[in-house]
Amino acid sequence: MNKEQSIILLEKIVRGDEHALRQLFDMFSHKLFHLAYSYLQSREVAEEVVLDVFTAIWNKRNSLAHVKNIESYLYISAKNQALQYIRRKPIPDENLLSLYEIELISEDSTPEHILLGKEYELIIQEAIDTLPPKCKEVFRLHLSDNLKNREIAKLLSISEKTVSDHLTLAYKRISSYVKKRYR
Repeated sequence: MNKEQSIILLEKIVRGDEHALRQLFDMFSHKLFHLAYSYLQSREVAEEVVLDVFTAIWNKRNSLAHVKNIESYLYISAKNQALQYIRRKPIPDENLLSLYEIELISEDSTPEHILLGKEYELIIQEAIDTLPPKCKEVFRLHLSDNLKNREIAKLLSISEKTVSDHLTLAYKRISSYVKKRYR
């Protein structure tokens, strides 16, 4: 979604257009879920946080006319909501959901290729899991949520250089891990 489209969508929401809110939800709920999950490590609580963010958007719609970048606003809202949830309530223990599953689409779908693809996915997931927490978060925002370095820097309150350093480290470590496993 480009900036003009997001401004138009936000204007519709400010005017009380529920369909526009649903469009915004459809566009961003998945990405916000991943962000909330990275903080909470609970699928149920992350879903609750996303719903809270959009409920707040709807309830505060009359005061949102000043927002210039709805995507950043949503990410910051989800991050803040997740942090508030951590401060308020203990997070239930549940099976961890992998945020970084990478789908490998094989041109040849023989059982052997499918098995090798799944094995490769597991190795990449293991490599991602070994990253330091902040590096892993930056990597997820870049890879899964397709955010630019500038957007990640703003969202996490770090410099663009730090984002770049985290991404460089992530790719080097993942590559090194995969090479060691396939020797």
